[in-house]
Parts: sequence; C-alpha cells; structure tokens
Amino acid sequence: MTDGQTYYDGLIAQGYPADQALGYTQQYYPGFSPAIAAPAPMPMPAPIPAQPVAQAQAIPQPQPMAQPMAQTIPLQQPMMNAAPVGMAPMGMAPMAMAPVGDKKPIMAWAAVGCLVVALLLAISVQFTNSWLVDPDDEATLSWGLNSVSIDCPEQNGDPNCENAFIMLRDGYDDGIKKNSDESMDRYDYNFPEENSLSGSTKIFCDNTARLILESFVDEDNVPTSQGREIAEDAKQECLEMNSAGNTGGLVIWAGALGALIGTLMLVMNQIGKTLPSNAERYGKLTSWVSGGLIILGAIIWMIMKPTDSGLDDYNSGLSFYLAVIAGILAVSAGVLDMLDKRE
Repeated sequence: MTDGQTYYDGLIAQGYPADQALGYTQQYYPGFSPAIAAPAPMPMPAPIPAQPVAQAQAIPQPQPMAQPMAQTIPLQQPMMNAAPVGMAPMGMAPMAMAPVGDKKPIMAWAAVGCLVVALLLAISVQFTNSWLVDPDDEATLSWGLNSVSIDCPEQNGDPNCENAFIMLRDGYDDGIKKNSDESMDRYDYNFPEENSLSGSTKIFCDNTARLILESFVDEDNVPTSQGREIAEDAKQECLEMNSAGNTGGLVIWAGALGALIGTLMLVMNQIGKTLPSNAERYGKLTSWVSGGLIILGAIIWMIMKPTDSGLDDYNSGLSFYLAVIAGILAVSAGVLDMLDKRE
C-alpha cells in the first residue's frame, strides 16, 4: 500500500467524508486516486459432524438460554505511525505541509554586514584628522579626536615643514640648532619634506602656548603679562579640544567593542552555534547598544569641543559624519535581525 493510500485510509477511519479525505490527500500526494477495495468473502459456516442416530436420541438437547449480549467496544487504531509527516491528529483538520527546504536568511546576513561596516568605521575615525575642519581651502589646520594635522606651506616649489615640525615636536625646538647669521632660515636643521604632518593635540597645545610667549616679550626678552594671558587662554582652549576628543573617542571605542561582540553573536546564531549562556540570542540587543554608544560618543565630542576664538569658524568634518553613519548602521543591524523570520 502506498503512502497516499495509507494517508487516505487514515482520514476515512477518522470520519472524514470521502471527498474531503480525497482533497486533503491530493494536497500532499498530487494525482492520487483511491483504490477500490474488493469486497471481503463471506465466511462459510463450519460443517456439523454427523452423529449416530442412537447417540443423537440418547443425548438430551439443551434448552436455549438467554445469553447476555457482549458489549462491543469500538477500538480506534492509532494512525500517527502510519500517517506521513504533516497529518493532523484525530478530530482535527490536516494542516498544510511546510515547503521543502529552509528559507535563505537574507536579512540576517545583511545585519551582519551592516554591523561589520559599523565596526570598521568606528575604528577608522579614531585615527583620522578630519573631525573639525576649516571650510576655507587655504586653512592649514585640522583636528582629530586627540591629534592635529598641519598642512605644510610651500616655499620655492618645495614643501617646507619647519613650522609644522616644531609645533608638533615634543620639547618644541630644544636640541635644534639655530642659525647664527641673519638669514631667512631660523633653524639649522634638515626638516622633513612632506605635504602635511600630524601629531598629538596635547603637544601642540603646549607648543602653541610657548610660541605665543616668545612673541610677546619686553626689552629684556621676558614674556609680558598680556602674552602670558593670551598663551594661557589659547592653551586652555586647545586642551578642551583634546579633552572632548578623548572622552568622545572612549565612548566610540566602547561602541566599537560592542559591535565586535554583536557581530560574533549574530554569526553564531546564524550558523546554529551556541555560546555560553546562550549569548547568541542577544545579538540584536548588542547591536542597538553599540550603535547608541557610537552616536553618543559623536554627540559628546560635539558638545564638549570649544567654539570660542580661533575655532568658531571651524565645522564638523567627514570623520564626525562617518561616526554617526556607523552608529546608524549598527542600530539598523539589530532591526534587520529582528525582522528576520528564520526562527
């Protein structure tokens, strides 16, 4: 007997009409037609053995007695073992069988991709110097989270990084020999020939204050009180820029770490692997938290950065917007994983 006939017979045994049983069976076994069962042969009565007449007369015939009718208990044969996968239990309409093969979890892998891109962006913006830039094309200074970049001015067709090198050197011009004559060159030193130089914001702040003090001196070559005040204000503003970058960068680093952990959770959940304490189930939550931290770090930097005096004309640069995009991608990764229906 075929599987289709077994399924059909099981529905008939459950009490389904023949047309309904045929319809349900053809959903799972297209082209099925029930076999017509041949009528079972009637059992022949057993022959009565012949007895001698004399013996038959000698044996008294027993009187018929009222026999209690045996109670017929209908037995229901379990059909679960014989029915194919997808057959409904007795008394319930059979449900449609799920399509063969699993659905490709496109959204889940898209979530992993978004989180990986967010992780790369959150790391890369830590080392760029385009967080705060001057919209003027001729500007030579741009800021990172805790670094500053100085474009070297061109003199006689060759880049001359004398001023940039001095401003970004720890110790200012200590150890660099100055010219003894009255030439245009202030220092007797082989400065690097680069288009731009980058260095620590804190060192730049210290050297800026020292340069201002050298510019405001009296007849005895002693810094004036006005020079000291200007140098202190400039250094304080510069250090506020450094503090904003350090604080915002620390929060963004936390978000990048969360994006890394979230990526691991999403991948493990996607390939069916189990992490300790079933941590792979919290991939989308980790993505949301990491995205929120990255965006929060960018906002903290924007609030804390100084906007007075020389930096009031500067605008947020490409790195700031890339950090915001990284946070949005991380949040979107959690949303895509939530919308995925693989479970």
